[in-house]
Amino acid sequence: MGRLLFEKVCAGLRRLAARARIAGQAGQSTTEYTLVILVAASIALLMLNWAKGGAVEGFFQSIMDKVTLMFA
Repeated sequence: MGRLLFEKVCAGLRRLAARARIAGQAGQSTTEYTLVILVAASIALLMLNWAKGGAVEGFFQSIMDKVTLMFA
C-alpha cells in the first residue's frame, strides 16, 4: 500500500513539473517574438533613413552608368 501511494505522489510531481516547464516556455516564446519584432522594426527604420538620404537614387544611377558603359 505504501509503495502505491509513493508511485502516485511521484507521478503527480512529474505532472506538476511538466506543467511548470510548459508554462515557462510559453513566456519565452512571447519574449522571442517581441525581440524579433523590435529587430525587424529597427532594420526597417535604418533602411528608411538610408533611402531618404538619396542612397537608392545613387544606387540605381550607378547601375545604369555601368550598364551604359558596357554597351557604349
